Amino acid sequence: MRRVARAILAALAACALTTLPASAVSAPPTFSTVVIVLAPYLTWHDIDATRTPTLWRLAEDAALGNASVIAGSVASAPDAFRGAAVLAAGQHVTAADARADASGAAAGLLGTAVRQAGGRTAAVGTSAATPSEALSPSAAAAWIVARDATGTVDFAETSARMMRTDSLAPAGFVTDLDMLEVAYRSALAGGEPGDAGPHLVVLDPGDAERARSALRSDVAWESSRVTAMGTIDDTVRIALRSLPSEGALIVVSTGQYSTAGPAGFGPVLLYGAGPGVLHSPGTHRDGIVTLPDITATALHALALDVPTSVTGEPLLIVAEDQDRAERLAAMTRIDAVARALESTRAPVWAGMVGISIVLLALVLVAVLRPGAWPSRTVRLSATYALVVACSVPAGTLVAQAVGYPQTASAAWTRIVLGIGIVVAAGVWKSRGPGHALGRVSLLTVAIVLMDQLLGGPAAQGSAFSYSALFGTRFYGLGNEGAAVLAGAALAAVGSRIDTFGASRAREYLWLGGLVVVVAVVPVLGANIGVAAWGTAGFVAAYLAGAGRRLDWKIGIASVIGAAAVVGMAALIDRMASGSSHLGRALGGSGGLGPMLARKAELSLEIMTATPAVVLLPLGIGAIVYVLVKRVGPLGEIVRRRRGVAAALVGAVTAAVVGLLTEDSGVALSALVMLFPAAALASAFFEPEGGADEH
Repeated sequence: MRRVARAILAALAACALTTLPASAVSAPPTFSTVVIVLAPYLTWHDIDATRTPTLWRLAEDAALGNASVIAGSVASAPDAFRGAAVLAAGQHVTAADARADASGAAAGLLGTAVRQAGGRTAAVGTSAATPSEALSPSAAAAWIVARDATGTVDFAETSARMMRTDSLAPAGFVTDLDMLEVAYRSALAGGEPGDAGPHLVVLDPGDAERARSALRSDVAWESSRVTAMGTIDDTVRIALRSLPSEGALIVVSTGQYSTAGPAGFGPVLLYGAGPGVLHSPGTHRDGIVTLPDITATALHALALDVPTSVTGEPLLIVAEDQDRAERLAAMTRIDAVARALESTRAPVWAGMVGISIVLLALVLVAVLRPGAWPSRTVRLSATYALVVACSVPAGTLVAQAVGYPQTASAAWTRIVLGIGIVVAAGVWKSRGPGHALGRVSLLTVAIVLMDQLLGGPAAQGSAFSYSALFGTRFYGLGNEGAAVLAGAALAAVGSRIDTFGASRAREYLWLGGLVVVVAVVPVLGANIGVAAWGTAGFVAAYLAGAGRRLDWKIGIASVIGAAAVVGMAALIDRMASGSSHLGRALGGSGGLGPMLARKAELSLEIMTATPAVVLLPLGIGAIVYVLVKRVGPLGEIVRRRRGVAAALVGAVTAAVVGLLTEDSGVALSALVMLFPAAALASAFFEPEGGADEH
């Protein structure tokens, strides 16, 4: 294991120096004018030579990307106003924030930056459902994007003049394209003579959002949506026809809605900088970008500095030797894979959290009623069921090795296959379920670490890492993935202690250190919180496994070690092409303190909002009771099995610290307990109450 660790550390050093994507990339040039066409509910399937000929022609010379329009939202399909709000602020906000007056701190960042540089902003078109609603400028998504912090737009034509009646339309009104073109040309011609400042023009076709607001049935929605795509295509044609020679055009979907399965990415087309694929330094992915990336790109294209509060990064263009059809097919494939993986994510994630809580509840029952347990056969079956349950996290990663699925059924088939492979590897020639569980724990650690060192190809879309659609993160280890990794490492070393003796307790230090480093380093796991709860958990497990007490030397060494990891990660983050979650926490406008306070607040909200989660602290409390009092059959197990006890001590410590410091601390606490609690339950359920002889 030490040789493996040294090899992994060498690969880690090489990965730390790899801060740019492998493909050749270039930054878009600067322009005097940027025109943004809002295209909510547009999908890649809509772009073809027949239904949307202008978009089809545009794709030939544009750089393409998938925008994570749902990212940062609590809703599964937020409307286009929320997407417009994110574009305006350059960070994840709500539509209510963008419609607020000047007191809204985030609202109007894009427009403010343009106007403060001596430039002009313009908003043309409206998403209002009725003429009376159009009296309010905030009913126009274009106004939301173009306004500054005071609610000012230099040229605004978002009134009912942009609408005309249509009895066949869902809301009874559609965009008047002739009036939109007249207003657009006026917006381009506005300004003082000789004005050379940057010019931002935002066009809102409107019909797609009107169709969403009048949604009555799935069939009616799809019919009206397809018609609205024609309006978007006509608006792009109008935008191109009068686009200045020193102008860039960005077509961006600001919302997605699906009647079958998860809503997908929104298409982005950047015209004026050459064809290719858009690369985001923030997501570390070719073809996957965020709406705040569009904000940063628009500012960069206008030769303006990007404020630190913008969470996106100016997009790069990857030169691809592909024609239009191939690039469109690639974008469609990225979207299909993300949607397929998302369809399995919530059930798997919720199921594993539920299993963890049930395990802790069983411990609680064992403490209260130690004699109320079933027959020998049932107990043996339960131990192997635990092996299968603990094989799920690694199985979801192994599943990616057979290719990325493009349908939900294919995704489930691969997951079942992956779990089967991990179970077989754990059970093959094992000396009982406890031994198999230890193997699965070690295998999980190896698979997760190697995947992260290779750039996380298997983690993409995994239920225990991140969702590119919902976009809390786009690479590395989320809290759930880090919890699975840490819990598996605690159980794996605990199994080795029970097999080879207390001398193996030192493995908690080097393996735990490796886990923390990989989890925290920005170009890998990019999860700063693990420096706190991971370090605490592994040090506590080491002390319990080695039979030592916490003294000031170990305490200071632990703090220094955690600080050194964070310092190294911050240095690497500065060297990287795009800032990570760590960089935004340490150098962003909010700072580390408010971020930690927000995480604790959200964790408390989850704890109090979900009744079933009440079992989590009760179960953890029961384990603490067993570890301290060591009474009953569970007490006998932790007395005889120092490795199981050490893993539980480490898991409880990590769970408590994580609960206080992470926004999904409840899920983290449940998952970090999974493998150690399973080891305890396995020892308890083994026939005759005995332990495996490793």
